[in-house]
Amino acid sequence: MATKKRYGFVIDVSRCIDCRACLVACSVENQVGMKYTRIWVRDLGVKGDYPHLERTFVPYNCMHCDNPPCTQVCVSGATYKDADTGLVLVDQEACIGCGYCVDACPYSARYLDRERGVVDKCTGCIQRLQVNQQPACVATCVGRARMFGDLNDPNSEASLALKNADTVQRLDYELPDGTHTGPNVYFINGEVMDPAVLPREPKYTTAETAWRRLLIPAVVAGIGLSFLGQATFFTKQLLEGEKEFEE
Repeated sequence: MATKKRYGFVIDVSRCIDCRACLVACSVENQVGMKYTRIWVRDLGVKGDYPHLERTFVPYNCMHCDNPPCTQVCVSGATYKDADTGLVLVDQEACIGCGYCVDACPYSARYLDRERGVVDKCTGCIQRLQVNQQPACVATCVGRARMFGDLNDPNSEASLALKNADTVQRLDYELPDGTHTGPNVYFINGEVMDPAVLPREPKYTTAETAWRRLLIPAVVAGIGLSFLGQATFFTKQLLEGEKEFEE
């Protein structure tokens, strides 16, 4: 029986030079609006004492969690974890733009595209994966800081990089219910944790999540019933008018 695939990223922070080629490639490949970005690079600043100084740049994107809190709050089912790849995706046809998933993500990896009224994020360039190509950011990374592959395949580039890394860091986050996000992005060969920035606490608790799951469908149903009532009244008036005309 074949092992289930679990795609993820391995980021070698010792190789990132902050050239931003990955951001441009992602924007072009996925037609991301100029105001937004699916991925980003953080400058951790200069550390050390002169003349022994170093500067670290850390590429970030969606963590494609094993237990993504964003899927738990999505009221329309637009945000889901793909069964074949393990990637967390957004069906923008189903997205209602409520933004609950944006607030629920502890990694600030999502944004609301207000021009289109939908949520957007890194998809691992699943359209490229389906034709055996690497994500645009990985293919374009001049320093080979970004790697991507099936983490359940011990022979994938990503798995081999993890195996041979000097250090490995994973920004795992414990959720209020005691479970963990289980991010599928690993940072190697450098320290990247910044408690003041990543990860942050989700803004919605489990109770609020349940409340929203009930409220939104109720509101949608109410709107639907309102339109149905108006349509029924209009049809009744139309039929009565036709009857009077015939008489």
